[in-house]
Amino acid sequence: MKALVVVALLCGVAAADVHTNKAAKVTLDIPKGYKMSEQDDVMRGESADKAVALFYWNVDTGDADKALQKLGEELYKAVGSLAWDKPKAEKVHGLDAQWITGTGRSVGNTLDLTVLLAGPTATKHHVLVVGIVDHAKAEAHKAEIAAILASLKPAK
Repeated sequence: MKALVVVALLCGVAAADVHTNKAAKVTLDIPKGYKMSEQDDVMRGESADKAVALFYWNVDTGDADKALQKLGEELYKAVGSLAWDKPKAEKVHGLDAQWITGTGRSVGNTLDLTVLLAGPTATKHHVLVVGIVDHAKAEAHKAEIAAILASLKPAK
């Protein structure tokens, strides 16, 4: 079973488009088939099956509590009752990073959220990458979301 998960992750990475945020000088690998919209500091997208919502945002803080508060304000109209687990610090491609999982509610459904707060980048930005999925579909998309968030790296 573990070999199948590894193969699935490798296939997902191989079938990805690289998206670059010039302001933060970072890249993110997004699976082909995702519909993405991009602006200077923000990327929004969803999976082809509309099960996963993806959100990228350049933020002005590396403090997890402040970043999550800003995220809550951004998601306020669509996602409520946000609850967060304690951040887990580690490095992602050389960037200081905090992984944060949580839950929220939208139109009666429980949502699972996975957040990566990373930085500062070479341009002194901090970035927030968020994957959101309905709890009932979370297990099927867990590896996909983790691979997207873990693909964040400094641009060359």
